[in-house]
Amino acid sequence: MTGDARPLDRFPLVRTQNVEEMCAALERIYAKPRLLLAAGTRKVDTRIDHLSMNYVSLGTSEFGIDVTFAYRESNLFLQTFPLRGRGEASVGEFVGALEQGRGVVASPGMNFTASLDADYRTVLLLIRPRGLADKLAALSGRPIDEPLRFDPLQDYAKPAAKALREHVFSVVEMLNASPAPISALLLAEFEDSLAASFLFANSHNYSHLLQRPAVEAAPWQVRRAEEFIADNWQRPLTSNALVAATGVGAVDLCRTFRRCRGYSPWQFARRVRLDHARELLQHPNAKTTVAGVAALCGFADLRRFDRDYMATFGEMPSDTLRASRGAGPPSGTA
Repeated sequence: MTGDARPLDRFPLVRTQNVEEMCAALERIYAKPRLLLAAGTRKVDTRIDHLSMNYVSLGTSEFGIDVTFAYRESNLFLQTFPLRGRGEASVGEFVGALEQGRGVVASPGMNFTASLDADYRTVLLLIRPRGLADKLAALSGRPIDEPLRFDPLQDYAKPAAKALREHVFSVVEMLNASPAPISALLLAEFEDSLAASFLFANSHNYSHLLQRPAVEAAPWQVRRAEEFIADNWQRPLTSNALVAATGVGAVDLCRTFRRCRGYSPWQFARRVRLDHARELLQHPNAKTTVAGVAALCGFADLRRFDRDYMATFGEMPSDTLRASRGAGPPSGTA
């Protein structure tokens, strides 16, 4: 994602030159800031976008002026993914640069200050503590008794941290490209993957639970996971749902599933959904479209749906639909 991109433009929260409106918007999504502006500054040029799911939110912000925000505390986890411009942030006693490829993580209850230049633009990931603790418990299969606390430093030398950044940008692009309204299935699965990636990517006081040696799930638990996925292909597949269905932590289940089957539960779900998509395209009604089938079957990215469908069935989904309606052979065939 380039610094010139305006991600999440389709989810505007505020466009304003009014300082009070800007602060009110920031209070709605994160916390009330104490604001420091250059002497004589009376106007800002603020664009804030925001999409709230259940316990995870994505946003973008830019302010068009040099500005410093000081937050005494918030009840959210926050991670920044700068796209352009520069700044400096302090989280507790930590001080670090804000620039493309370098951001920070702030935990609830910590003082957070950000000094930004006029060109600064960032993507924001915000997560509510209760939802994140529940996600960690589902992944690890262990109770979470003490509040989560994260190291503010982003370390992109860690593959998991780099993968989180790429995943956040990928989800943002899919959200922008997905047909409106976005299905509850897609939003739930985006939220699940973002929270899990956040936990693996950043160091915290429970990281040891995610780094411990795997415990084998029982064969019946792997089979139960397959049955659950096949029976619930139209519902969101989340780590919490797998735990509820199998009674084993999602990390242990996924490692055993991959070792036994050669692929992850989510890859298995993708194949199940592709099979259902093919069935729907082979038996269309007057309103059936490729985009509609893709969305119904949990595919946010139509280009990826086309690619996966072609790799699996040897033809494009549009060709399947055309042939099913008696409109002639697939394109490119005799």
